[in-house]
Amino acid sequence: MRNKWFQYGLSLAMVFCTVYADSAAQNVEARDVIQNKDAYEGGMEDLKKQLNEMEEAFLVQQKMMKQMEAMALSQQEQIKELKNRIETASEKPMTVAKEEIKEEVKQEMKQEVQQEVGNYLASNEAREKLGLGLPGKNEPVNSYYLPDKEKASIGFQTRDGKYSLNVGFRFQTRFTYKDKDEDFDEDDTTDIDVRRARLCFGGNIYSKDLFYNVEIDADSFEVNLRDYYIWWTPAAAEEALSIKGGYFKVPANRQWNSSGFKLLLQDRSIASDNFKQDRDYGLDIFGKPFDGHMEYHAAVFRGVGQNPTKTFGRDENIDNELMYVFTTRYYPFGWYNSYNLATGWDETDLKYEENFKAVIGASVIYNGKQKDTKLADTNSIIGNVDLGMRYRGFTWDSEYYIRENDPEDNGDSITSDGFYTQAGYFVLPKKLEVAARYSMLDPNEDVRNDVQTEYTVGINYYMRGHRQQIQADVGHFVTETTETDKNENRFRLQYQMIF
Repeated sequence: MRNKWFQYGLSLAMVFCTVYADSAAQNVEARDVIQNKDAYEGGMEDLKKQLNEMEEAFLVQQKMMKQMEAMALSQQEQIKELKNRIETASEKPMTVAKEEIKEEVKQEMKQEVQQEVGNYLASNEAREKLGLGLPGKNEPVNSYYLPDKEKASIGFQTRDGKYSLNVGFRFQTRFTYKDKDEDFDEDDTTDIDVRRARLCFGGNIYSKDLFYNVEIDADSFEVNLRDYYIWWTPAAAEEALSIKGGYFKVPANRQWNSSGFKLLLQDRSIASDNFKQDRDYGLDIFGKPFDGHMEYHAAVFRGVGQNPTKTFGRDENIDNELMYVFTTRYYPFGWYNSYNLATGWDETDLKYEENFKAVIGASVIYNGKQKDTKLADTNSIIGNVDLGMRYRGFTWDSEYYIRENDPEDNGDSITSDGFYTQAGYFVLPKKLEVAARYSMLDPNEDVRNDVQTEYTVGINYYMRGHRQQIQADVGHFVTETTETDKNENRFRLQYQMIF
């Protein structure tokens, strides 16, 4: 019995071992197949990678061969050129060829030295070390510590930049012929004079944000101080806030605040001349905030003007009242390249605005003057609105003015108004410009037949920008009267230089 159970157990053990061995063998075989498959796929990836690398290397070799072919062709051309030069030189005596070669080498070396010296002197490093700069064709003086750079031609400054002096001179000489109305027994006139002659000094003092400016004029051969003021722009303000004090132009009438050396026509319109506030002693707080999309002026002036009443040898404010000015302008498409808060407006588009620019503004003046004269015992309010645009050599500007003079003794008030509109266009960019203007002035709206009108056309030629230019214009002026209108024709030719 025991042997029988032993045989049964031994048989079961043998069957178990056989089944286990067979299962193990199948597992080993399956594992080998999977490993062989992975190895095969990995080998294919390596082969593809090697093939791509070989293709890239082949493309690089092709590119290098093309470059070598180009170099070979270039060298062949150089060899041919050298052969031609040798053949040409061999036809001349050797001594002559040597002298020519020496002279050619000298000229080349001289030009290279001059170019290197010029490049160095034009560099910021040289200008900073020397503190001296001369302007180029349309460039201002190198010292940027001066708001009105375009008035100056040469400048000096200390190494730390805290002190500078800039000097410039500018003048206009003019020929004028006036064909006056014979009905008013007026004779024609022909004249040559110096319209404007200015000597300018300016720079910064104590720091890089405190400026000074002094301008002397010799207009009509009478020497006077034209402008003298201090200008402060804190560096942190980034031109959003500036303060100006001294004797300078009243910042209201936009055409009046255009530089006399940057006018579209040779003089301002008859309306602008009548409503301008000229220069005065005062304080102006101004700036161009919002990335140059706005401009503002809040100013107070003595209100006496350039020809004040004098008592006991002193200038007097006859009614003890000051003049107040508030001006604001909006630039929807950004700041004008042709407008500088210090230099004033440029009525031309000499700087050629690539993008469309426009402006709309207004100003109010309380206790204003009339033709730079303060009116005694009179309350005066002046307002004006201005519009303008610049685009690719085309300019257009217009202003409307109105003034109300109200006597304090209950007399009749006088209302005056006027306007101008003008346009210019460069038929040759930055060189040749044509211009036209129409202006109207009504000195008293309650008086009939006193309206004045202006029709002017002109042509300008710029040799070195505003630094050297020629202007010619023809104007027709009409003044209404109760009987016969008064007419006058005028021709002018002007030459301008700034240095």
